[in-house]
Amino acid sequence: MPRRTSPRLLLALLVLITGSACGSGSGGGGGNTGGVDTFTPSPLVLNYIRGDTFARLVLEVDRVVGFEPRPATQTDLASRLAGILDKPAGVQMVLDGTIASRGSNHAWTFAELQGLAASTFDRVEPAGTTKMHVMFLDGRYDSGPGGGTVLGIAWANQHMAIFKQVIEDSCAAAGLGLLTEAGCAAAELAICVHEVGHVIGLVDNGLPMVVNHEDATHPAHSASQDCVMYWAYEGDALVSRVADDILGTGSSALDFDADCLADIAAVRDAP
Repeated sequence: MPRRTSPRLLLALLVLITGSACGSGSGGGGGNTGGVDTFTPSPLVLNYIRGDTFARLVLEVDRVVGFEPRPATQTDLASRLAGILDKPAGVQMVLDGTIASRGSNHAWTFAELQGLAASTFDRVEPAGTTKMHVMFLDGRYDSGPGGGTVLGIAWANQHMAIFKQVIEDSCAAAGLGLLTEAGCAAAELAICVHEVGHVIGLVDNGLPMVVNHEDATHPAHSASQDCVMYWAYEGDALVSRVADDILGTGSSALDFDADCLADIAAVRDAP
């Protein structure tokens, strides 16, 4: 997939790699020298991370009825972002419009998701507010033969699709017993954090890297399995990792690692 094209805001195609899929947004484009990026962050990424022009961030949520995010996902995701972005007027995840169900057997194509995003991303916000778009859907993603399970995708440093039905089905099959609900809630939050990470430019996806921590074989993803931006955490590996954490056999709870936080901070705190 071409990641650095001209013009820079050309809509990116999806990264489709063995078992997961993730959208790479409108990449930054300037090049990497000695492991340190030299390109300028994309305008959308600057608006999300800094508070100069937009002091408030809204995540507009359009959803299939019955597949909306858990209330805890809404509050926890907003809280995490408020802790790492410069948004003095706050971060809020807002339920907006509803989306007609396509049925549990529907396989969403990327073209369908693009069209749906264009027709539903329409919430009007006051001046000083920037927004990104999240769609919670039934059905599954059409990842092609051998494409594997896909929990979510992101593209164009703006849109995300979360396949909640797939998350719930994967959690039910994870063998957590009475802890299934806790596992599903944790997986839902983790995939949202992962996809929001892509929207705000991680990894090397519109946001420069302080040090090179991108997986060379999986662009826009972290090389570290301890980072929520690891490539395999868009599929069943995320559910397995969350299950390990809940059962006490995992190494640590999934979140942005120090390298991702450093990338964000370098732009957030720049003069």
